[in-house]
Amino acid sequence: MTYAYDLENGQRLIVQNEGSDTVVALSSGDEGQQQSQSTAFSTGKWSKTPELFSTRGALILRLESKSGVEFIRVRGNQIQSMRSEPDLENAEKRKLRKSDEDVVMKPMKPMEPMEPMKPMAPMTPMKPMAPMKPMASMRPMEMRMGDMQMSMGSREKAGEPAKRFCTQCGKPAQEDDRFCASCGHALSGSK
Repeated sequence: MTYAYDLENGQRLIVQNEGSDTVVALSSGDEGQQQSQSTAFSTGKWSKTPELFSTRGALILRLESKSGVEFIRVRGNQIQSMRSEPDLENAEKRKLRKSDEDVVMKPMKPMEPMEPMKPMAPMTPMKPMAPMKPMASMRPMEMRMGDMQMSMGSREKAGEPAKRFCTQCGKPAQEDDRFCASCGHALSGSK
């Protein structure tokens, strides 16, 4: 038998008698993301419907079974058994409603064992690369930015005469120039 009571803070108090145990749980959230905490008490099978009372700052559950009457206090998120009978003279009685919720954890169905991994198929060898052209047959690499130009590789080997540039200003220079005609900088490797 399960009973529930909706608290003002969005939580739900759930009381369930399972055999000789009473499980008291506080549940919050919607069905998709529900959080709950529960405490079990050995109370015996209920002989009467549980009663719920509201006192200053706490809820008191009165549980009656063949072995006697027990009281459980719910304050905030704490659920605990009371050692002595509380004074319920000024307490307000709350109505517990029957519920189909189940707070007793049922054992999970065991997982089926995983199948062992199959070994990987051997890798197929790569095709050999085509032979590379000799560097002498490749065109030199050139880059130009505005008046500046830079080249890598030899044009002479590609059948073109080598061009010289000033290392200071980047302007073209003749092969036999000793100084830059534009800025006057001494050209390296001059003859």
